[in-house]
Amino acid sequence: MSKKPKIVMIGAGSAIFGLGALARVMQSPRLHGSELALVDIDADGLRTMHRLADKMNQAWDAGMTITSSTERTELLPGADFVIVSIQVGPRETVWEMDWQIPLRHGVRQPYAENGGPGAFSHTARNLPVILDIARDMERLCPDAWYLNLTNPLIRLTYAVHKYTKIKVLGLCHQLLWGYAMAGAVLADRFGIQVPQHFHVHTDADNMPNFIPVAMAAVEHLDIKAAGINHFSWVYDIRDKATGEDLYPLLRDRWLNHYRKDFEPLSREMFQIFGMMPTAGDSHMCEYLSYVSDPITKPWEKYELRLQSWDGNRRRRAERWRIAHAIVDGSMAVDELKNLRRFSILEEPVPEIVEAITFNDTYYNHQLNIPNNGGLIPNLPADAIVEVPGIISGAGIQGLGSPALPEGIAELCRRELARSKIVVEAAATGDRDLALQALLLDPMVTDIDTARAMLKDMLHDFAEYLPQFARDKEFVA
Repeated sequence: MSKKPKIVMIGAGSAIFGLGALARVMQSPRLHGSELALVDIDADGLRTMHRLADKMNQAWDAGMTITSSTERTELLPGADFVIVSIQVGPRETVWEMDWQIPLRHGVRQPYAENGGPGAFSHTARNLPVILDIARDMERLCPDAWYLNLTNPLIRLTYAVHKYTKIKVLGLCHQLLWGYAMAGAVLADRFGIQVPQHFHVHTDADNMPNFIPVAMAAVEHLDIKAAGINHFSWVYDIRDKATGEDLYPLLRDRWLNHYRKDFEPLSREMFQIFGMMPTAGDSHMCEYLSYVSDPITKPWEKYELRLQSWDGNRRRRAERWRIAHAIVDGSMAVDELKNLRRFSILEEPVPEIVEAITFNDTYYNHQLNIPNNGGLIPNLPADAIVEVPGIISGAGIQGLGSPALPEGIAELCRRELARSKIVVEAAATGDRDLALQALLLDPMVTDIDTARAMLKDMLHDFAEYLPQFARDKEFVA
């Protein structure tokens, strides 16, 4: 591909996604002159983000052709890249319901986004739209790349891979949490400034503390990790400047000399299984069976914090304040050239688009792609795994990793096997499979409880789950 690409952003009317994605793509000199198409079902939000894009285009002399529509089929023809970040339902509201519904039945999840019973309803809401986009792409732009940024990342990326012929890549920045943890433990070696009582909880209010440590660690460390999204494991960590193997030092420091209250569940898993997990306690806990016992209360023992839904609402409101201020002229558009000052993490979208378009050789440390060819030898061949890889005009080639220790591999295999059933249930509206999926969840220990949770999910989320609609009432 040599011409300037056509990039379609679906979900662009969200300030959480659109603000950073637009700023990064439009600052790329090599993408100047490209076609940028913005899609969102929220007409008001889309209108604001289109005006913001026009401001960037003019101020940064990007020379882009910018269009927008609430109908994606109007803009998909001719697309080379389709970047998708969507949520079905009001994000914080439905996420909180994903946590509250199981709690009614005595199941206290630690996070309820990618794992746990709440992640079933999260998957089931988003999956039909994710698949509909891919099927539209099969008709309108069959050679385009689908870059999925929507969680649950494993499940939704797998659905596109399983049910369509579209080339799909799942993108996540969670490995930065691994960098932040390693950077904190090795801070004195590299002169990294770490705030007092530092932690890496995935919380909007923690981002101003988290991002500087994570990005300083990226400057000094080279981490290679493999596994599955939000559950990957370090197999190599080196001093970026000298190439020195830092794993022995990291292991000794963290397990024997560092704060016992620093990501205590990650520390425990590191000690037991012999490899450092990368996701931080907030996300890693979602795939484990030992985080929801009402008697031992592991959320207290390991200080597992729920997602801050109010914090996310404040973050969303602040992003909209910034967008509106730039559009109305009370804030300079050049303020968006430094996204970190607004606690916006930078997704590598322009780097990926450039590499495929212009045949670069771009290394990325975290790609979610099919395990074709056994990139991780002891995980299923058709699974979506998380590995580093090379992106170029030839496409995306994951780098093979050593086999995971069998204990870790089994934890991954359990999640991958369950995810396949969740995906099939969500794609087909099969209630029997849905019940099976809940009963395979490590946080569910009772059949009647699973039935009751499923009944409530199908009722409370009925407007977002048309695939499960039936003429007769679901019988528990």
